[in-house]
Amino acid sequence: MNKQQILDVLKDVQDPEMPSSILELDMVNEDDITILSDKKVNVTFKPTSEFCPMGSVIGVLIKKKLKDALGVDAEVKVRPGTHVNEEMVNDIINSKAKYEQVVKRLEDAGIC
Repeated sequence: MNKQQILDVLKDVQDPEMPSSILELDMVNEDDITILSDKKVNVTFKPTSEFCPMGSVIGVLIKKKLKDALGVDAEVKVRPGTHVNEEMVNDIINSKAKYEQVVKRLEDAGIC
């Protein structure tokens, strides 16, 4: 696995508020990806604004897409200093129970 494979997967992740890929919106780039092993990666992303209401949803979509497409466990976090509720957003994305609740809601809504 390499960074380009990860970017290829993430090009299909859309910002729920805009009809654009998170890559087109420059929310994630190659420098935001750290490959720790064949099954573990870290990804940071920059929300569209410091008050982005969809920050946690975008992070969950990134995490789920990487798991589904590449079978990797991704730790996904907001790029430090880019969201006013950074701690809360990161907790929702990386807490197993909270992540699963968001995924269920997104699946029920037909978003993922």
